[in-house]
Amino acid sequence: MEKDFSIRNLVWFSIILISAGSVYGMMTQKLQAIENKQAMLEKTITQDIPEIKERVIRLEVLLEQIINQR
Repeated sequence: MEKDFSIRNLVWFSIILISAGSVYGMMTQKLQAIENKQAMLEKTITQDIPEIKERVIRLEVLLEQIINQR
């Protein structure tokens, strides 16, 4: 009976370890995907902000020209 009990405990322990490992693997993949998305967003933002500023400046110049023409 004692061997049966230890085998049962070993099986449960193995199931718990396998489950914990698979959950850890899934969480690691999700975290990596989130980090990749964050890096892509940061890259896009840093590229677009100077372009947006340039467009705003051009618009301001055009508006000043239109106002001065009146």
